[in-house]
Amino acid sequence: MRSILLIIIALFLSTGINAQHTKLTKEQKQEVALKKKAERNAKIDSTYKETAKLLEGRRFILQADYLRNRSGYQRPSSQTLNFISIDSLAAVIQIGSNQAAGYNGVGGITNEGKVTNWKLDKNDKKKTFTLNFTVPTNFDVYDIVIYIDYEKRASATITGMRAGRITYEGYLRALEDATIFKGMSH
Repeated sequence: MRSILLIIIALFLSTGINAQHTKLTKEQKQEVALKKKAERNAKIDSTYKETAKLLEGRRFILQADYLRNRSGYQRPSSQTLNFISIDSLAAVIQIGSNQAAGYNGVGGITNEGKVTNWKLDKNDKKKTFTLNFTVPTNFDVYDIVIYIDYEKRASATITGMRAGRITYEGYLRALEDATIFKGMSH
């Protein structure tokens, strides 16, 4: 009888110790989760500030991973041929293709002009940017709206005086970090 009583007491003690160990583990898990969340938020803040600096410096390029027309048809594109670049007040808008020579020598069209009507809005709460500007060129006058998230993912919609609209989907990069093939502009 005494041995059964000792076994029952040992069983309760071991269950109590396990419960305390589990409780400490839950507290540790919460602490680790809070630490990870703080690290993630710090990284987001850092990347957001880096993106803001890139936009405010006006020396960047949006290289398109995808192009989308006004009907919504989306196709993959070559980043080296399809881009919008900004260098201070100078802008280059290019559409190209690997499959044809085209008007600009790289399968599409290249337009250059000066940036006007620059307006950059920051949303500190959502960590996003909206950039609006106009680029008058010899071919047309383009209005460009770019939505950018903190990770430099961007969507730029270009409209002109003529019918049509095209959207570039990709990432912003510093000009010096991008490799492009610029065609001839007319």
